[in-house]
Amino acid sequence: MLDFLEIKQINKTFQPSKEVEVVALRDVNLDIRQGDFVVLSGPSGSGKTTLLNIIGGLDAATSGEVTLDGQRLTG
Repeated sequence: MLDFLEIKQINKTFQPSKEVEVVALRDVNLDIRQGDFVVLSGPSGSGKTTLLNIIGGLDAATSGEVTLDGQRLTG
């Protein structure tokens, strides 16, 4: 069975000012097969919502690739 969702080397940084760069996601890799049950958990500020926004197409990754059901969404 092929992976339904593939996340490869996703990185996301924000630069709220010239002096500050915030790393929200670093080298995230994830393969989910169709029918899998997945839980995304972690402390506040760990990048959960950022990752979901990238998967959902609401935000762009700084680098990396997201493929959903064989169709590349980013990268």
